[in-house]
Amino acid sequence: MTRSARSVLLIALLAAAVLLAGALDGLARDRSSVGVPVGATPGLLPSSFGPAAAAGRDPNLWPFSRDSVWNLPLGANAVYVPANIAKPTAWGMTTDPDVLILTPSEPVTPVYYNSDAWGGGSRCDAQGGVLFSAPIPPDFVVPGAKPGDTPNFATAILMADGHTLVQGQPMARCTANGTATMWWYMENDLYGTGEGGGHGGSMLSSIGGTIRLGELVPGGLIQHAMKVNLDGAANLYYDGATRGYRWPATAADGCASSCYGGSNPALRMGSLLAIPPSVDVNTMGLETAPALILAKAFQDYGAYVVDNTGWSVYGIETEFSPQGRVEDEFQAAWSMPINPVSRDVPWARDMDRIFGTLGVVDDWDAGAWTQVSASNGTEGSGGGAPRVPWAPDFGSGSTPPPLSSTASFSGTAGLNGWYVSPVAVTITVTGGSGTVSIAYRIDGGPWVTYTQPFTLAEGRHVLEYQASDSAGDTEPARTAYVNADTTAPAIAWDPVAGGTIAPDGSLSWTGSDGGSGIAWYEAGVDGGAFQSVGLQTTLTQQWTEGSHSAIVRAYDAAGNTQSSTIQFNVAGSGSGGGPGGGSGTGTGSPTTSPGFSLRTPPGVPEALIGFALVILGLGLRPRGRSRRPISSR
Repeated sequence: MTRSARSVLLIALLAAAVLLAGALDGLARDRSSVGVPVGATPGLLPSSFGPAAAAGRDPNLWPFSRDSVWNLPLGANAVYVPANIAKPTAWGMTTDPDVLILTPSEPVTPVYYNSDAWGGGSRCDAQGGVLFSAPIPPDFVVPGAKPGDTPNFATAILMADGHTLVQGQPMARCTANGTATMWWYMENDLYGTGEGGGHGGSMLSSIGGTIRLGELVPGGLIQHAMKVNLDGAANLYYDGATRGYRWPATAADGCASSCYGGSNPALRMGSLLAIPPSVDVNTMGLETAPALILAKAFQDYGAYVVDNTGWSVYGIETEFSPQGRVEDEFQAAWSMPINPVSRDVPWARDMDRIFGTLGVVDDWDAGAWTQVSASNGTEGSGGGAPRVPWAPDFGSGSTPPPLSSTASFSGTAGLNGWYVSPVAVTITVTGGSGTVSIAYRIDGGPWVTYTQPFTLAEGRHVLEYQASDSAGDTEPARTAYVNADTTAPAIAWDPVAGGTIAPDGSLSWTGSDGGSGIAWYEAGVDGGAFQSVGLQTTLTQQWTEGSHSAIVRAYDAAGNTQSSTIQFNVAGSGSGGGPGGGSGTGTGSPTTSPGFSLRTPPGVPEALIGFALVILGLGLRPRGRSRRPISSR
């Protein structure tokens, strides 16, 4: 089928399905011819995946031209308008995986028409003819849709020429070697400016702005603009003049007139969101290290709104490719999910902090881009000096793969990014010329040569490492933060005079933890159910006469626990026994509650108690990816 014939078919499909108003303009723009940059050799792409080096940029990992909206940093003259993004009420965070198939030497595979989209079908079966054929690994599976799980799966596939990108939405290939399907598609160039793509809500790129493997990990760095999804009903603005979108988007959702309900005229599909330069991201109170990586990227490059979540959540676009998923990499690197159900965990609270700080870059349009593009590196998005340098030029396919070292960690994962066992560290390197060596140091100590995996014991550690080769190339030093807490907290009961307290007396204790620190306590009396008491260290109630027991269980931030029990008497019982104490692991929550009163002392917020209860409940929730559609069109 010729390109013009495919265009006619695509237009017919879009019109018949009423996919998106204004999308055809975007399609026409992105079929324009884009020249090959100087130094780029068609069909000869670097074969390894690693960070860009001075020798050149790998388009597979860092696509599109230097002046692409996806590669431009923010400029000093950018004008920011508060975005006023509504805090979501559902999940703590969601991801919208972009399917990236950048394997031009794999077998050419037909991709068939399927219009199940978000209408309740599985997407698995061919419903029409072949839309196009493209190189796809035979064993690569893209799950179909099912009730409650209808991912967008905006897709970018690199064709055999090493230049042409076929982009569309949503893709499925429900079994290995099975039928590949898609609803619609368009084409543009991996080396071009990156306009247009497979995100149906905006017609923006499926690959530009995607958070890639290796970027949101310890020592990672995001050097490009990103993509976000927002709840249109709460955030995105629509009127007849703008039709709910702004450049570089060329469309809004087909339901925009009825499903967009935001009140901020600046916040529309395609808006560039960023943390204003007046904000110090290091003092935002972020609780997690990956949130700081994300915040720095939001301030240096920003993120474009590309889709409507369709429910009350935030969403970020992440890589799903034959090389892996960012969701899995994030879980392995940080020992926590990137898409938590709970709204009261550190990562989710950090998302509230970041999204609550964002502004819309309101002076950014096609005319401003033309001026910035012509500056050849001296201006950034919105005009003025760029916050960070522009992306480097592309490398040549004959250039040896750049040096790239990676540290991986293994141990027993605890909570909040901590390990509860010693951590084994393995450092690997790819690329380079001749003999390659790796140097590392721990906690600012002397640099030593890496020869074999090593172990980090308990503590907060800073690992620095870098690779060099015999050709004289040395990569920038990388940094990873590794926290291990292998010791349970300690509890000491305060003395009780004569083992007896008054009927209105108090029990108190002292907790200590030299590793991650005490996070919260639970307490129970006389075999009653444990109740969270946050960080308070006193139990007060109206006691009855006689013999009693109390047990306190301490949790540190890494998830280690320790329990201690005390026996005591209440005045008038005549038992006269002395106080007892002990420690050990709790044996479980009793089934009855004595109903004692827990009073929060000044300075301990009630939210902290709620946070503890959420943490305890995480193990009871089913795990998995979003069980609700992140977008519905």
